[in-house]
Amino acid sequence: MARNIYQAKTFDWSGLYGQIRHLIEDITGLDGKHVIMDYTSNELPSYPYVTISSVNKTAEVANSLHSREKEIADYLIQITCYSDNGNETLMMADDIATLLFDPQYKSTFHQYGAVLKECDYTSGSTNDFAGLFNVSARSLSMKLTLYRNYQSKIEKINGLDGLNKQ
Repeated sequence: MARNIYQAKTFDWSGLYGQIRHLIEDITGLDGKHVIMDYTSNELPSYPYVTISSVNKTAEVANSLHSREKEIADYLIQITCYSDNGNETLMMADDIATLLFDPQYKSTFHQYGAVLKECDYTSGSTNDFAGLFNVSARSLSMKLTLYRNYQSKIEKINGLDGLNKQ
């Protein structure tokens, strides 16, 4: 039996994620087996490979632009490069962080209603286990600003405890 595909009313995340994956494949020269989305497989590929995390909305509140149809919000996506060679990991991460801002790549975000704002190195837990498993990991945090367009039947969201009537 065929599965129904959900059609988003506000933002097409699958299209944007697919584009990010293809951009990273193009930049690094890795194939689809080595550029993986979170939770797509229980089995990890051979080194080197790149993972792309699920999106996290930043703490900043979305700006509705005084409109019921438009909204601007910032989101973070973590990209992590893995290799058994530290220099290779650094080169992959540096290429991704730098080349995503090349006009050839950056402009492709616009067709999905997104603007690439930042792509910076993060520190922390991914490098903590590197020595234990003989693996080198570099994480990047990519900040995207999304411009959503949609028709809302709610005139204004004015609280969490009310009925938010029109």
